[in-house]
Amino acid sequence: MKKNKVAVEYESIDCNVLAEDMGYALIKAISGYEEAIEKAAERYEPSVIARYLVAVATSFNRFYHECPILQAEEKTKKARLVLVDLVQRLILDACSLLGMSCPEEM
Repeated sequence: MKKNKVAVEYESIDCNVLAEDMGYALIKAISGYEEAIEKAAERYEPSVIARYLVAVATSFNRFYHECPILQAEEKTKKARLVLVDLVQRLILDACSLLGMSCPEEM
């Protein structure tokens, strides 16, 4: 897998900086992952995960366009980079559950 242009450090980030922008909506979307997996398993419906992925991708798209990442203040930048990394991992994991492969970059 290709290395990221910027290193992501999970230690010492201030998540409070995400509370007032689209980061909060994205965090909220991410938090539903476990529930989506459980629902899909209970109902034997992988489409639950697919619909969840579309919702997360939509939320991430809004976040990415409204919240500058690399130009932000340092502590905001770190928190946003962690959030981007989490979304990337979630998408890779969810696509794997659906039997799909993902491109390395877009």
